[in-house]
Amino acid sequence: MALHVFNTLTRKKDEFIPARPPVVRIYTCGLTVYSPMHIGHARTYCFWDVFRRYLEYRGFYVLSVINYPDIDDRNINAATATRGPMDIAEYVAATFRRDCRQLRIKDYAAYTRATDFTQGQIEMVAQLIDKGHAYVVDGEVFYDISSFPGYGKLSGRSVDAGQVGGSGRLTEDAGRKRHPSDFTLWKPSPAGHPVWQTGQSGWETGRPGWHIECSTMSSATLGSTFDVHGGAVDNLFPHHENEIAQSTPLCGAHNWVKYWMHPEHLDLREEKMSKSLGNVIGVPELLTKHRYDEVRWFWSMTHYRSKLAYSDELIDSAAEGYSKIRKLVGILVDKLSAVEGEPQVPVHGRYATLRQGDVAVPRLGERFRYGEYGEITARMMGKFISAMDDDLNAPLATAALFDYVNELYAAGIEQSADMLSILAVYQALTRHLYVLGIEYPDERLFPELAAECFPAGGGEGALEPYKQFIDRLLALRLQARKDKDFAKADLIRDLLAEAGLSVEDTAQGPRWELG
Repeated sequence: MALHVFNTLTRKKDEFIPARPPVVRIYTCGLTVYSPMHIGHARTYCFWDVFRRYLEYRGFYVLSVINYPDIDDRNINAATATRGPMDIAEYVAATFRRDCRQLRIKDYAAYTRATDFTQGQIEMVAQLIDKGHAYVVDGEVFYDISSFPGYGKLSGRSVDAGQVGGSGRLTEDAGRKRHPSDFTLWKPSPAGHPVWQTGQSGWETGRPGWHIECSTMSSATLGSTFDVHGGAVDNLFPHHENEIAQSTPLCGAHNWVKYWMHPEHLDLREEKMSKSLGNVIGVPELLTKHRYDEVRWFWSMTHYRSKLAYSDELIDSAAEGYSKIRKLVGILVDKLSAVEGEPQVPVHGRYATLRQGDVAVPRLGERFRYGEYGEITARMMGKFISAMDDDLNAPLATAALFDYVNELYAAGIEQSADMLSILAVYQALTRHLYVLGIEYPDERLFPELAAECFPAGGGEGALEPYKQFIDRLLALRLQARKDKDFAKADLIRDLLAEAGLSVEDTAQGPRWELG
């Protein structure tokens, strides 16, 4: 089965065929940089990260661009005597990058700022006026939706009912617009606000509207047409509908973008999250309560087009199941620690383009099927690929991984001494977790994957200088247990727990991990 994605434009699952394979060009609407990312944003951008990772798993090369709408009434109004709107935008953009890295969201190819593309926005607006798609009223340029017969196709909304357009100002603009849903392309700047010179008659100064910013940035970076455009479901209307209307007449093609994808929102169990209520949960707060890998697993357990019920208790429940997978990874690492040097699975891989069908992916997949557990691994890979090919069905993909771990336990992997088979399993498991944004970088056991992962600068990696000390404490605890000095053993265990370390006693000796 080939990859299929649900296309909002066609309202069905379409086979995913990019215009210039193996390259895929994706534009994602980014954070409006007046306030830091919250958990609702986090779910959206983690989905786009999984989509990218799975495309790369399937052998595509992804050029992904995300934008910062850095000129907005909200960051203008938030300006102070010491901090202007640009300063606020740049600070929030920096927190966005920080939070994405904490969640292991891979860096984009480009992070575009709307204000760096104002000349292109001016030129695009002028072209729309010349082609009869826009008109000027009191220095403001409106898009005439009646000039574009396809308006409403993406969202399925009728414009006959007089729905409000992108500005939301139905009453204020009723006497100025030709149609209530006409939307702003360029608007005058109030006194004291940033202002750009256009060199155009009738709209000499001002700043761009929201929708024209994205059309310009995406086309400038990815071409006049490209493969995928998306954001969250709230971007669908009016933003994406308006982008299609203003971009299609200028792109020289019937379809400006081939695939439109829209992940759903969170569903908070208690009350709506809003800045006005003061109950917004940011990424730093989220990660003080839960490990990043638990959060990524939790996101993956619900399909991206379904609302995700959210609470700390639900994350904890998901984490309890995921801990079985994390435990197996630790067991495999412990077993392989006895192997000297850099162990290698003895498989001569073939180039992906010399293989056919699903065995062509992922690139190193042939080595994953090696050894004693090769058939179990092959079954998991088949189920994983089938799930993800069906509109990125991550819930079924997580189920495939969970079943895989259960089968491995049932097959006696904890007792196995076949280190090369164990290495193949370790690489297969960590490679497929990586698609879901869960990373286990290990330069010795899987250098090819470690090179793709974020540096181990946090979490367990931060404890590297203290490993000898921790291991010494565990040795003292083990001796105390042998001496039946259980008070001392419990004291050491409690001390490690207070430092955020969990200890598990195994047949091979005690294991510890962060969290």
